[in-house]
Amino acid sequence: MSNKQQIKNIKANSERTIQGLETKPQEFVYKRTGGFVKSNQVYSIYYTTQKREIYLTGVFETSNSKFMSRLGQKSILNRYADIKSQTKQPYPKTTPANPNESDYAIGVITRYFARVGNDTNKPIFEVSEGDFNAQNDLYIYFQFEWVISGVKGDVNRVNSVTLSSLQLNYSNITQLLFPLQLWKPPKNSPDDLENKLERLKTS
Repeated sequence: MSNKQQIKNIKANSERTIQGLETKPQEFVYKRTGGFVKSNQVYSIYYTTQKREIYLTGVFETSNSKFMSRLGQKSILNRYADIKSQTKQPYPKTTPANPNESDYAIGVITRYFARVGNDTNKPIFEVSEGDFNAQNDLYIYFQFEWVISGVKGDVNRVNSVTLSSLQLNYSNITQLLFPLQLWKPPKNSPDDLENKLERLKTS
């Protein structure tokens, strides 16, 4: 979303506003450039539905308003909103990969993992793509490609290389993964027929 559209939305949807204030010397900087806003510049405060104070140059009718940041300590409202936002960060949950038939047809999936960031002794665990994309600052995250179908020897070799690389930073990753984890041979391949014969022997 462009700055212009963001500003338009803020003006249209704020709970209340204070219009026509004037800046003091070196009180504000422009958010986009970081340069000081000159003194006696007309500006307005908008109080959003997210309980934040937004500072914009000009008044409601101004068509080219710009975002400003107040120097010094944040307002109580913005400090409270920051704290509330941090406490609302979702915690990642253990979510083992569960490939479907389309994934097996492609042969490769992306797997996502996390670990508490400030303790290398904490266990690594697999998470969903959603948790990976909504990262919590208290955790570290990583992802990698994992082969799940194909010739058994090739899959074992490729995934073994992946594991060796991961062990450089996550030494206990092999407690969770092994090279043929999730592997399924292509239908009617020699490996598939061998698996079927093995199942028949044990049934």
